[in-house]
Formats: sequence, C-alpha cells, structure tokens
Amino acid sequence: MIFRRSPPLADLEGAHRALAEGRYDTAFALLESAARRPRARAAQAQYWLHLAAVYALYGSDGLENGGPALKAAVAADPNLASDPLYQALFWEYAAYRGGAVSDVKRGLRLASVETEPLAAYHAAAALLAVDAARSALRRLVAIDARRLPAYLVWRRWSLLGQAHEALGDWDAAVAAYVQAVEHAHGPERSVELVSLATCLLELGRSDEVLGVLDGVERDALAAEDRATLHYVEGRAHLDAGNPNLALERFARARDYEGENGDAFSLDYACGQALTAVGRYREAVEGLRRAIAIAPAEHRAFAQHEAAYALSESDELAEAEGLLGDVVSDPAYPHRAEALADLADVRFKLGEYEAAEAVAEQALDMGATASACLVLGNLAYEYFRLDEAVGWFEQAIGASGAGDPVWLAAHQVLADVFAHRGEAFAERVLHHAVAALEHTDAGSEWRLPLERHVAWARQILGGHDRVLN
Repeated sequence: MIFRRSPPLADLEGAHRALAEGRYDTAFALLESAARRPRARAAQAQYWLHLAAVYALYGSDGLENGGPALKAAVAADPNLASDPLYQALFWEYAAYRGGAVSDVKRGLRLASVETEPLAAYHAAAALLAVDAARSALRRLVAIDARRLPAYLVWRRWSLLGQAHEALGDWDAAVAAYVQAVEHAHGPERSVELVSLATCLLELGRSDEVLGVLDGVERDALAAEDRATLHYVEGRAHLDAGNPNLALERFARARDYEGENGDAFSLDYACGQALTAVGRYREAVEGLRRAIAIAPAEHRAFAQHEAAYALSESDELAEAEGLLGDVVSDPAYPHRAEALADLADVRFKLGEYEAAEAVAEQALDMGATASACLVLGNLAYEYFRLDEAVGWFEQAIGASGAGDPVWLAAHQVLADVFAHRGEAFAERVLHHAVAALEHTDAGSEWRLPLERHVAWARQILGGHDRVLN
C-alpha cells in the first residue's frame, strides 16, 4: 500500500524552527499540544510521530516518552505503519531497547526509508545504536542534506563522525566533526568540539587538541562529557610531556566519571602519567586495575606498561611474568619492544645468557635502540668496553634526543669512557653534558655525571675539547 502524507502541518513547522534555534521546550510543547488537540486522526498521528522523532534524538534516554508517543501515533492511524519515518523510528527504539543487530538491519532493509531524508537519518541512528557503523555510514552518505530539517544538519555530520570513529577512520571523523561544530550552536557545539578533540588525539595531533578544547563552554556539558573533556585534555598534556598537568586532569575526569565512563582508559592513562613522574608503585596499582578490566585488544598494552613500572620498582619477577604474557600475544604491535624489555629484566635478574638471547631476538625484530642498550649493558658487565661502546652508540643513533634509551646510553657512555682514562676526557665530557641536559635533579645519575664533567674539564684545562 502506498502511504499518502497529509498536508503540511503548521505546528510541525514551528516545532522544527524551535529545534533549529535550540528552543527544545518550545518544540516539545508545540508537538504535544498539537498531538493532544482534537483534529483529524491522520494529522494527529503525524504530530505523535514527529514527537517520537524528537524524543529519539536523546537516544535511550528518549525511550520513556518516545516509545509511548510512537504507539500513540499508530493507534491514531493504523495506516501509519507503512510510513517510512514510523518504520525507521520503530527500529531505532528497538535498537535503544537492546534489539539484535540482525533484527534491526533486517527490519530497515524491508522499510522504504531511502527516499525520505528524515526517515533515513533515524534509520542510520538505529544502525549506529547496534554498532552497525558501516551500514549507518552508507545511509548517511546517501542522504540529501538539503532536504533535511535544519535541526538535523549538524546532527547528520555528528553521526557521520561517530560512524567513521567506530570504523577507525580518524581523518574522516575529524572532517565530519569539523562540519558538525560549524553547524551546531550552544551546548551542542561544545559536545561536538569534545568529539573533535578526541579524534585529533587519536591521530596524534595533540598540539591541536588543547586549542579545540579552549572553545568549549564547560558549564554547558553534562557530567559524562566533562569526564571525556578532562580525560582528553589530560592525554594531550601527557603527549606534550606534561605528566603532572595530565594527572590533574585525570583526577577531574574521575570526579565526573559515571557508571558509563571508560574506567580502563582512565586507569591506563593515569598509570602512564604516574610512570612518567617516577611514581612507579602508584602506577603499578592503577595499571593492575586497568589490566583487570581491559578489553582483550588492550590488555597487552596495560601489561606492558605495568611491567615497565614494576621493573623500575625492582619487582622483577612480576615484571618478567607480565612481559612473558605480552610477547606471547601475536596481535600486540609492540612485541619487539616488549622482548627488549624482557631482556632488560633478565639482565637485572642476573640471567645474562637468557638476556642476551632475547635481546638479539628483539634486535632482529626491529627494536634497535632498546635492544642495543641491553646488549651494551651486557658487554659493559663483562668489561668488553669496545663492544659496549659500539652498542651504546647504535642505541643513541636509533633513538631520539632526550628519550629514555638515548639518555641511558649517554649516561653509561660517560662512565665507560671515564674508566678508559684521561685520553678519553673529551668523550666523557661530550656524553656527560648531553646526559645532564635531560637528567632530573633527583636522579641517581645526576651527581656522577656532574663529577664526570668536572673531572673532564680539569683534564682539558677548563675547555670542552682538546685545543690544538
């Protein structure tokens, strides 16, 4: 049967205009009043239907009032069951009630929603609600945005961002959220800015994240969105090398985190920040919590981070056990680095032969810097100084200035050349000065390095190199 729409409804136009202007109370009042007022049943059904559509914008929170509105619509006019918008909303609410993805997808395939942009939008929302992001994306792309009500223009961009995000296409998600931000107003714009910042973070564009978040009206955010904002802000500070600021933001995120918060991500990020400031035992506590609740695909990341903190806390046996689990995970993308860390732990345990074998495996797999550092430490332990120098120099060449491997190699090389006597004073000074620039004041290396500098300069007559 072909469904025939009733003539345009004056109160519906007013409600859509109010929605576009962010006057939600006005829109609800107009639609509810129109739906309850005596009128032709077909027109009354349309008002109930569009009232249900507005409640659907609130996701599962709209079920309590939206579900009854949808029932009232079809009760007023049973023929409405053929309406594309009714069919889309039926399956959208089914999705919010926990309906199976197969049922929702099958139901929408049988519904003729493609030619109605409003219905197509709600069909896409239904598919996103059951994690069918690819199907949702196809429907969203096909919508003629020019025929959408104004209040759905930014929402379509937002759904596109969510779909791309779910599929891991972060560049496309950023592009969609930029459009959502441009078209949204008021509190909705702030929510979209947080989503945009989240995707920029995933792309490693941390320097842009803080600028985007500066535009957020924080008081306008719900608690869940505030938790996300502080978490993303913390991650950006952590990436920028400001772990203490990151810890402050993570503490705020925990204050706002509700039952639906991502406890794993927060525990894991806190653990990383605590490790960065040398609070290893606290880091281990948080990372143990993260491991206990980690999704399967993230478990090895948390185990690896915890193993490093345990190693730095001299809890070597537990660190070795965790790293054994990590390197056995074929899907973990940093297995080579984990092998190098395992070699380092075995070196600290005095298991030199086992450490050397694992370090060579790590080197073969591409963990050049960290594997060379372990092999250098092993050579130094056996007082094979020329070999040690070669490994440490490779470690420096394969790492970035200031990173932990680079720093450790410079620190030990200053020691190595000091053992070789006055003829190597210039090289002692070179490595000690480089290391001191990145060695914290409280580090156990600080005083030895300062002594190396003083000794070398004395040998060099107060200069930084031998003068011709």
